[in-house]
Amino acid sequence: SQHARALGAHWLGPDFVRHWRVVPQLKSVPESRDRDAARRALRIPPDAFVICSFGAIDPTKLNLELLDALAASTLAKDPSCHLYFVGEPHGGAYGDLLRRRVEGVSDRMKVRVTGWADARRFEAYLAAADIAVQLRTDSRGETSRAILDCMAGGLPTIINAHGSASEVAPDVAVVLADRFAIADLAAAIERLFADRAGRAALGQAARSAILR
Repeated sequence: SQHARALGAHWLGPDFVRHWRVVPQLKSVPESRDRDAARRALRIPPDAFVICSFGAIDPTKLNLELLDALAASTLAKDPSCHLYFVGEPHGGAYGDLLRRRVEGVSDRMKVRVTGWADARRFEAYLAAADIAVQLRTDSRGETSRAILDCMAGGLPTIINAHGSASEVAPDVAVVLADRFAIADLAAAIERLFADRAGRAALGQAARSAILR
């Protein structure tokens, strides 16, 4: 990414990276996904509004901020809204805290931590989701494969402009500020929830970007 190249120039000097070239990470694009079949397999109601966050759960993924944003949104009181953290929780205090926070809202919100998902189950959640939220902080120069997975499947995705994610165009994802406010994330989720046609258009734009 340009971000990784910039880090190289910053820490090692511009001469060190003068021959570096940016090669976009290659990602295959699925021909289609069976949403209904995926929801049946995962036991998700066919009429649910499903938000997924993919990848290992740890402080760099801002999972607690997503939970806070959903709790602050109008969707917190909507029984059709489901949030899935599709990944294994951090083994330390962060993972324990997220589990406790999820248990604490279980009486009014449908939130689940799935644990580690193999490739087949991961793909099923990608197919079942209505939107994805993929947040980052403390980048070390890496490119998020999960963002590309979501975009390749035509999934409307909310990200924040942190690290290499800042290079994603705002017409193929909902791009929040690097250090976003919880209210801004809540508002972005509400907008996608209310605009089904907009979700479809954004997902198609994302898929086309990966193809290009």
